[in-house]
Amino acid sequence: MRAARIVALSGVRDAGGRGWGVGADDAVVRTGRRRTGRWVAVILAVPVVAVLVLGGLAASDAFALRDAAADLERHASAAQAALRERDVEALRNDVAGLEDAAGRFVAATDGPHWWLAARLPYVEDQARPLVAAGRAVEAVAAEALSPLAAMEDLDALAAPAFEGGRVDPFVLEPYRATLGRAADALEDAVAELAGEDVSRTDARIAGPYEKLALKLDEVAGTVRTASRTAELLPAMLGGEGPRTYLVMVQHNAEARATGGIAGAIVEIGVEDGRIDLRRHRTATEMIADAPVADLTADERLYYGERMAIFPQDVNFTPEFPRAAELMTAFWSAQGGGAVDGVMAVDPVALGWMLEGAPPVDVAGVTLAADTLAATLLNGAYLAFPDAGEQDLFFALAAATLFGQMTSGGASPVAGLTRAVEAGRFLLWAADPDEQLILAATPVAGVVLERDAALGLFVNDGSGTKIGWYVDTEATVTDLRCADGRLAGQRVDVALRHTFDGDVTTLPETVGGGRLLPQGRYESNLILMPPAGLTFGAVAQNGEPATLAQGAFEGRLQGQLRVGLEPGEAVAYSVELTAAVPLDAEAVVDVVATPGPRDRGVERREEAATSC
Repeated sequence: MRAARIVALSGVRDAGGRGWGVGADDAVVRTGRRRTGRWVAVILAVPVVAVLVLGGLAASDAFALRDAAADLERHASAAQAALRERDVEALRNDVAGLEDAAGRFVAATDGPHWWLAARLPYVEDQARPLVAAGRAVEAVAAEALSPLAAMEDLDALAAPAFEGGRVDPFVLEPYRATLGRAADALEDAVAELAGEDVSRTDARIAGPYEKLALKLDEVAGTVRTASRTAELLPAMLGGEGPRTYLVMVQHNAEARATGGIAGAIVEIGVEDGRIDLRRHRTATEMIADAPVADLTADERLYYGERMAIFPQDVNFTPEFPRAAELMTAFWSAQGGGAVDGVMAVDPVALGWMLEGAPPVDVAGVTLAADTLAATLLNGAYLAFPDAGEQDLFFALAAATLFGQMTSGGASPVAGLTRAVEAGRFLLWAADPDEQLILAATPVAGVVLERDAALGLFVNDGSGTKIGWYVDTEATVTDLRCADGRLAGQRVDVALRHTFDGDVTTLPETVGGGRLLPQGRYESNLILMPPAGLTFGAVAQNGEPATLAQGAFEGRLQGQLRVGLEPGEAVAYSVELTAAVPLDAEAVVDVVATPGPRDRGVERREEAATSC
């Protein structure tokens, strides 16, 4: 999950020094002075209103708002840092100041002149968002942050830690009610902001308003995730009876939409917070002679029956709950029995979770936190060219790494938090009620229902681990109108095959040679635009190109086929356009396939030319 941030309507400045806050824009006040006579005549018997700003803000209120906004920004920034660092003392120091500033902000948007302003044509479009913003900020300070600051600590916002080889299933129980109330208060504030129509509001008010709505939504997501964790933990950690889970270890060097092929599947048992490593199987062992489950029409259209025959292919779909369901069908078909859930993790995340643990030797190979991904995704194949030896090594490595994580020598909590934020740890619950709670959290891997998210996925077509050598960079540029609305996006993806040696020296599992020429990399690059955007111009290495368009489970998608020999590179640019510019908050996030390296998608903004 992303770090929680709290941004109030205030005098925050952007990189160019422009004011984002209502009180920061002196031009707003000057405009009001020019309109004094007109609005005094309208207000008639309200002589205290000498000036109105943009038809809704009294001059005296403008100065009060400016001062309150400055204090809000200062205390909110400090509170943001305290939440991010889980420093309860620092949060307590700033909550009182934040509540005071929020109260003054609300007071400055109250009174008979505001009541009237909220009912006048055009004026109401400027006044109502300010009033709503004030109420939301005040509620967040009093009903969400203040209760959180009253807790003993903020560890409840993080994943629980191993102590004595177990995780206490009830460790968050003392915080459960507080987290629930704080989450409800935040979601109420988010809903109130979302209920205001700012399409006719002046950009100098609408812009900060929409930024506030986005940031409060982020904070609400963080607290709600902690609240849901407190709800689920007792049952899912075996506090109410033993549980059985499958762990898909995703191999990012052979990409699938959710990360990589599930080369290894591990069964673990959990009872009263103690985790027991049980059986281990390779995906190759679980290949079926006939489909293990019924596929949807779209799954068959794009992938044939592969998702129900090859366990390596269950995550051709970016929807992790669907991939997890299919994996349980494979497990059951092999006599594995029922499971309570499925987790997915990759070697990059495992390396983060092992930080602090000493290096260990497995079959002559050193496993260390900072080099774990390179070892498991590439080095082990070079050290053990034989497929049987590779399977044995990975089984030994899994047992060793599991022991390190549960012994307390590593730092799995910090690593797990980082993995969740990066989309490298996913979780599905077989129980429908538990899954309903999970579905709204970052660990769920729900994609297809997130209409406001842009999806960027990769499915490998090489059939090898040559993807380790392919360097990928992706940038998403939001094309914004002057009023903050989204006119479109540009997605730029560059891939470069970095292998510069003799491909004949690579083991077949890495270099291939049977289905494709040795060392060749192939994949499908899949792009799912957010709702309201469609495909525009497409370029490959600066020249016009086309992409295959269609629908997958109700979402528009386009596919580009990538093919690279060692030393080659390719760059794609895809324009996404809106028939009518979308609200500023329309595209909240980008969901992308995590690659073999710790590199996310870069986000940028540019001025649109089509508004």
